[in-house]
Amino acid sequence: MEEFDRIIEFAIRTDVELYTAMPSGWKKITGSMTAPRGSTWIYNGKSYFSRQRKTALLVEKECLK
Repeated sequence: MEEFDRIIEFAIRTDVELYTAMPSGWKKITGSMTAPRGSTWIYNGKSYFSRQRKTALLVEKECLK
């Protein structure tokens, strides 16, 4: 749970949404290395240039146990 607490603190500090399950239509951001250990960056599938793109953190299942 210590790793999960660090992910929550990071999300609050950086004002990022946090998910425990992948939302419909969202995708993982490949190659991103800035997510806290135990989480992955995801986005809503929109283009970066569309101004509709949203990003969030997805907590990996191992951290929820």
